[in-house]
Amino acid sequence: MQNYDIIVVGAGHAGVEASLAAARLGKKVALFTIYLDNIAMMSCNPAIGGPGKSHIVSEIGMLGGQMAVHIDKYNLQLKNLNHTKGLAAKITRAQADKYWYRIKMREIIEKEDNLDVIQNMVEDLILDDNKKVIGVIDALGLKYSAKAVILCTGTFLNGEYIIGDVKYSAGRQGEKASNSLPDNLVKYGIEMDRYQTATPPRIDKKSINLDILEKLYGETNPRYFSYMSNKTDEKPLETWLTFTTEETIKVGQELLKYSPIVTGIVSTKGPRHCPSLDRKIMNFPDKTDHQIFLEQESRESDEIYVNGFTTAMPPFAQEKLIKTIKGLENAKILRYGYAVEYDFIPARQLNFSLESKIIENLFQAGTINGTSGYEEAAAQGFIAGVNAARKIDGKEPIIISRDEGYIGVLIDDIINKETPEPYRVLPSRAEYRLTLRQDNVFIRLLEKSKEIGLLDKSKLKELEDNIQIISDEIERLKEIKIYPNKENNDIIKKIDKNTSHNNVMTAFEFLARQEITYDNLKLFIETKDLPEISKEQVEIEAKYRIFIERERNQIEKFKKLENIAIPEDFNYEIVKGLSNIAISGLSYTKPKNIGQATRISGVTYNDIAILVSILKEVK
Repeated sequence: MQNYDIIVVGAGHAGVEASLAAARLGKKVALFTIYLDNIAMMSCNPAIGGPGKSHIVSEIGMLGGQMAVHIDKYNLQLKNLNHTKGLAAKITRAQADKYWYRIKMREIIEKEDNLDVIQNMVEDLILDDNKKVIGVIDALGLKYSAKAVILCTGTFLNGEYIIGDVKYSAGRQGEKASNSLPDNLVKYGIEMDRYQTATPPRIDKKSINLDILEKLYGETNPRYFSYMSNKTDEKPLETWLTFTTEETIKVGQELLKYSPIVTGIVSTKGPRHCPSLDRKIMNFPDKTDHQIFLEQESRESDEIYVNGFTTAMPPFAQEKLIKTIKGLENAKILRYGYAVEYDFIPARQLNFSLESKIIENLFQAGTINGTSGYEEAAAQGFIAGVNAARKIDGKEPIIISRDEGYIGVLIDDIINKETPEPYRVLPSRAEYRLTLRQDNVFIRLLEKSKEIGLLDKSKLKELEDNIQIISDEIERLKEIKIYPNKENNDIIKKIDKNTSHNNVMTAFEFLARQEITYDNLKLFIETKDLPEISKEQVEIEAKYRIFIERERNQIEKFKKLENIAIPEDFNYEIVKGLSNIAISGLSYTKPKNIGQATRISGVTYNDIAILVSILKEVK
């Protein structure tokens, strides 16, 4: 029997982050994958980032994970989104080079000390008499011992491939599903449920009439996800925008009878925020111009991802539909769209460390927890890898709170809230959106990153110095007065003829004006040659001061609830006035404090008031 500290099952985006984090923390790790060539494969869209997701990727990077620096390097273009909505709303979206992303991630995995990659399928866990996991058994009957196991199985647990009326066992197209492992997990007392996802067809670039389509370009000076990344000389590649037509909807309505959604072959819940073409036609029959983005998958390939055209209709239907779209009249499909149904483990069975409540030393990360998306998977994988390593070392787990990061929002939501569909991170899910900006990740997560110990120490020192620079400059600007004299008003008029300066104010207050930036503040006072990262934070703090302070006050109030602990053996059944649904949810989830209790589905403010009152009496 081979011995490891940690075994990671599955080498998708969760698995690679988990295995790298654990190995870099000094643990001997085995990473199991069904197929070595598909490590970190991007099974669906060739993109990383976007609303909410870009924050998560930057947080992974700040904490010492791999995805952020990797996508900064292996992309076709980076886009700065929401730049017209203000400094605090800016985010990044990367179009990945799917080929090089996968190839280079495998190279990193194989070169990592303490990390062995094994091509085989794990079929069972080995448990001791106390129901602690102590190893795994693979498809060949070989046994491997471990102090912790991390399941990152993606869509492979009892996975079924679906296209038209064809349905067969597969984790994704061309790869077999894992059928024994989920059966054994159920045997050990783990509750399973089932979700579905789908992907659009891929078409040959040479068969597209690109000349009549709108080109969309990347940035020449993008915001990178990682503070470790430097500007590259690689020329960004364009994407193209087209639309469905009236003919698309007409043909689609005629062909809907062949859709697996309509026939009932697909019966499970899919991602609402990534609807299939079938559902668009069903739910919005009067809308004819749905956006379709044509995205290249790699510099090494002519394969084009048809973003917005997700479907699992039979091949003949996909052929008819795609030719109704402008520019795709002669499109040649290289791979047909399809759907996958798969088992997952509802995350309410997890602790916030991502360790199972059912089986000690078993951790879970990614799609297996009911989430969708590469970014969500990578974040969970990183946290699971770090916490598995820390548990072996006898250390407390790393927990990101909701006011510290989108990673915290993600984990808190999937554990405490019902997820009727695959969970996707969205800005609307975060109550502290102004605090959780992409630009201030280094401020929010510096201490957590230092505690984990994976990020380069010199980079941490540089970022820590910048935090001090920001604080010092804000205090300096608060001491300087800018007067409403003729000289200053003349300068203001040159910047914006429709404004004026009428009141004495500090330079910090003056910087809050819409037309004033830190760069043109030097026209009024002496400024400092600050690093760009510091300059941006000073300006944001000035312009959003009122809103930032209001949110900080809300966070402080909420933390008081977080500090009201709930005993682990607390009996909710005997509390008079609690609703039955609250008793059920609280008894199952077993929140550690009132803050967590407030986020459990079905628990009302009245239930919380009763609990707070009872707990104060207990004290």
